[in-house]
This record gives sequence, structure tokens and C-alpha cells, in this order.
Amino acid sequence: LIEWAKALPSGTVLGDFGCGDAQLAASVPHRVHSFDLVAANERVVACDIAAVPLRDGSLDGAVFCLALMGTNWADFLCEAHRTLKPGGALKIVEVRSRITDVRDFVRALRALGFDECAVDKESNSHFVAVDAVKAERAPDKAVRPKPLVPCVYKRR
Repeated sequence: LIEWAKALPSGTVLGDFGCGDAQLAASVPHRVHSFDLVAANERVVACDIAAVPLRDGSLDGAVFCLALMGTNWADFLCEAHRTLKPGGALKIVEVRSRITDVRDFVRALRALGFDECAVDKESNSHFVAVDAVKAERAPDKAVRPKPLVPCVYKRR
């Protein structure tokens, strides 16, 4: 994600939803709004990522890296849709075992207002990467997709 973000044009504004310690903001030259439930440092705004303090259409890209942890993850993506500019980029990286049915996940993304959904589950054995673009249609907020499978952490 950092390499992707570094390659974006000057003036790009990103939202890092569920940012942890805001590593993305510390690593790229762009403006990054970093949000998490707890502010790990001064770069992080503590908030519910289903309701971030940004204006509609203020982001060029929204990033969720291991951040769809809540059972209301669809609300998080609706918030990304609200804050993205038309045609804005959505980047999701999740633990592979959490998304058991990729087609269902893509259907949910489309219902939540995203198109051009591309899923990469081959280049990494542990993670799935999803790219999508904000569509012009509003998210169907009545959609309640299947919960993602909880992570089982193992010692390696």
C-alpha cells in the first residue's frame, strides 16, 4: 500500500481507516487523514471509522489495511464511499482466511457503491488485496453482507 500511495500524483488526499499507528501517513508525501478507535500517536484521529470527521467527497483514496474488524464493516465502506470523490480509489487488504467467498465479497462491494472490483489473492499467501472505484450510485445501506470470519492468530 505504501508503494501504491507513493506513486500517486502530488496533491492526493488519502484516508487511512483503521490506521493503527498511522504508518501510511508517516511514509508518504501526501496528506493522509488517519483514523482509528484509539489515537496511537499525534497523527491519528480517534473515532468510529463508520463516522469520520471529513466532508463528503474530500478523499482521492480510502485505505483499509486489516481494518474490517467490526461486525459492521459494511458501515465502514459506506463511510469510505461518502468521503471519496467520484471515481476515488478504494484499497482493502485483509487476512486471506477472513474472506471465504470472494464473489460474495465483491457483490457486497458493488451493493455498497463500488465498481471495477479487482481481487488479488495470488500474490501473497496470507493476504487478499482488493481494489475498487467509487461508483456514482449511492450505497444500498440496507445491505447486510455476511460477516467476515474472525482471525485465528497462530505462532509461526
